Amino acid sequence: MHSEVNSLYDKMRGANGKELFAFKGIMNDDILGEILSRVEDSLSEHESLMKLQRRINVIAVEILQNIFHHFEGVDTMKASDSPTNIVMFLLSKGADAYYIVAGNYVPIETANFLKERIDSINELSVDELKMRYRKVLSNGDFSEQGGAGLGIIDIARKSGQKLDYEFTDTNEQSSFFTIKVSVPI
Repeated sequence: MHSEVNSLYDKMRGANGKELFAFKGIMNDDILGEILSRVEDSLSEHESLMKLQRRINVIAVEILQNIFHHFEGVDTMKASDSPTNIVMFLLSKGADAYYIVAGNYVPIETANFLKERIDSINELSVDELKMRYRKVLSNGDFSEQGGAGLGIIDIARKSGQKLDYEFTDTNEQSSFFTIKVSVPI
């Protein structure tokens, strides 16, 4: 199972322009904070436009918070003794966009929920995304994870792009979820 993550991680590194920051490992509160700090530092070194920096930071925060919330439902150890709380996170800069690629294990039920949620968000226009965001925010219709999908909606809003994702089933209980977000320069 872990070799699939290594393979995917190696494939993603360098695939989308100049790599600014990369992480693969076990996630916890301290590491989450460190990743966010390193992303902010990388952006301040490479991007002079504060508005673009803020957009990318917001997207990175939302993605990492989603990872942090969704991998909690996966058992830490499977029969193969491979940790399933391994996550990957990559930030790179291409000629015309920044790219954030992140991945983590999720329970199969969460994978199905995320797929439906992302597909429905990808079908919306910019105006429909704004309306959906406001509606979810005003309804207070929060999911068990606490966010009512606001994070995913906000990622789509801030990037202005459709969300690219993939699920790789690893066994009957879990799937490896990868999301790629591009933020045009």
